Amino acid sequence: MENNKKKSLPTFDFKSFFTKENLPLISLIVLGIFAVVAILVSVLAFKINVVIACIMVILEAALAACLSRIPVWIHGLVFIAQIVCGIMASQVPFMVLMAFIYAFAVVFLFIWSSK
Repeated sequence: MENNKKKSLPTFDFKSFFTKENLPLISLIVLGIFAVVAILVSVLAFKINVVIACIMVILEAALAACLSRIPVWIHGLVFIAQIVCGIMASQVPFMVLMAFIYAFAVVFLFIWSSK
């Protein structure tokens, strides 16, 4: 008679997922979602070629990885330099978006390395 019980599906506990030990994974997921959104906004709103948008997101992440161990004020200079490059290329909104990709990637790498 006990074999007739319905088996319940395992449940996912959101409170146990949002813990300090899962912070690097959560920040990676947020960075990935922001990168996809940035690519979509670049293509649809700013009329940037999809290949260029994807390459720029990859370059921003690579730049953040290469410069992850430098002082914070230099990251500010890189952020400003990217916006200046956007002004020179007449693509200010696109480069501001890419500068935020860089900033989020630096924050992700800081969280990942501090674990």
